[in-house]
Amino acid sequence: MDLPDSLTSFLHANGDTLTVTLAAVNLLLFLALVLLFSRLGRLNRLYRRLTQGTSGGNLEEILHGYMGTVEQIAETSKTMENRVDGLADRQRSCLQRVGVIRFDAFEEVGGEQSFAVVVLDAERNGLVLSSVYSRSDVRVYAKHIRSGQPSHPLTKEEEGALAMAEGRVVG
Repeated sequence: MDLPDSLTSFLHANGDTLTVTLAAVNLLLFLALVLLFSRLGRLNRLYRRLTQGTSGGNLEEILHGYMGTVEQIAETSKTMENRVDGLADRQRSCLQRVGVIRFDAFEEVGGEQSFAVVVLDAERNGLVLSSVYSRSDVRVYAKHIRSGQPSHPLTKEEEGALAMAEGRVVG
């Protein structure tokens, strides 16, 4: 098969330019091929990581398996949230605030052997426990507290212990 004379003369006249142009196009195509192989390798690594620990099933099966795991985790998380909320509710009724004042009930008895203890929950419910020490005996008193209000009048030491348990400054 012979080429027409005009094409042959064109190729002879512009051969060097065509060679350089084709070499540049080949170089660009080679760089594109290297880039594509690089991306293919990265995608292959990601796919292997995604399918790690599976029997090599298709991607759809793997994603369904992962979705099942995600749904189980979401359900477990919701259960844990409910349990934490329940514990937070229960904690409010736990005794958690304490105030202690030691004092000398009588001048002739030293060493601050008498004391007043106040224990409250988050709703300021609890009790006052007082012990008055003398040389001849010890007396113990208990009083209820509801919403910060005592069932019986408090001594100044018991008031101080209540203020301490409530986080107020004792003065």
